[in-house]
Amino acid sequence: MNLKACFVLICLALAAASCFEVDEAVPPYMLPENVDTLSIQYSIYEYQVYFDFSSGSVVSKNVNSEWILAFECVDSAYHIRVNSSDFWGIAHTGSTNLDSIYTGTPDYEWRQDKSDGNPDSTAVGSWVRFTDGTASYTREVCLLGKYDGIDYNLAKKVQFVSVDEDAYKFLIADPDESNADTIEVLKDNSYNYRQFSLDNNEVLQLEPEKDQWDLLFTQYFTILYTDDSIPAPYYVRGALLNPNQVEATLDTTIHFLDVNYNNAIQNSFSSVQDIIGHDWKSVTVDEASNSAEYKVRPGYTYIVRDTNNELYKFRFKSYFSKSGVKGYPSIEFARLYPE
Repeated sequence: MNLKACFVLICLALAAASCFEVDEAVPPYMLPENVDTLSIQYSIYEYQVYFDFSSGSVVSKNVNSEWILAFECVDSAYHIRVNSSDFWGIAHTGSTNLDSIYTGTPDYEWRQDKSDGNPDSTAVGSWVRFTDGTASYTREVCLLGKYDGIDYNLAKKVQFVSVDEDAYKFLIADPDESNADTIEVLKDNSYNYRQFSLDNNEVLQLEPEKDQWDLLFTQYFTILYTDDSIPAPYYVRGALLNPNQVEATLDTTIHFLDVNYNNAIQNSFSSVQDIIGHDWKSVTVDEASNSAEYKVRPGYTYIVRDTNNELYKFRFKSYFSKSGVKGYPSIEFARLYPE
């Protein structure tokens, strides 16, 4: 190819390139002024993560599988919860005979605590009643089972024996054994709950002190409804409120940056445990590929009144880690001051 031909080709290439618009560089995302950010570093498929607004930090975490039952710690309390984050459920036998052998696969109705946190809607139920200050106990044998995606695998039988202002007492054994272990769970009013683990029948304190956290990022059981309004059980991932005086509300009418103290307090707040829950993200399921696509819902601003009675606004920014793995929420938040 001679020099003249090369020159012509270069000119044609330059002319063609000039026909295309030059891409404009996208500026990096800048965090709004007076707004903080938090990225959860632990998968909420595997961990329970406690977050505190006043310190802007994760104050505690535990692996889902570290506990099976949780016992309410207030002096007058008697509520017991089961760990749905690790797929545990409770079945009622209708029997008070702990020595009976419970094996096989009878049609037990497996129950979980309601996700709204109502203490009177637990899977364990009303195992104690108080009349004129005197306690009476059902002593019903309950079964503990773990869901494997198809059915519940029976693990233990348990009988709740007593509770007072200081402690709980219960019996636990393998389903086909008669020799039960006696477990005592001491109350501590600094906490909402104390946990019990099947590992060595150990009583644990996994939850932080009740005035040291506001939100729990976790996996949990709930009831969703189909397009035909049919209830269906699901395990979801989201944020639950601290039952110790924390309240929240959702605002979808005002942009996050424009939410201030004055317009925030016009909202109705709720202490329902799953008011934030999982619905801040949408999910599109592809049944053909057995996959799901998650997206954070735009325009959702949550306002939280924390354990110190201070107001914060926050929004979810992502449900994925930097490497694109789901289950790692990130949020932006700011305290709201009276004007």
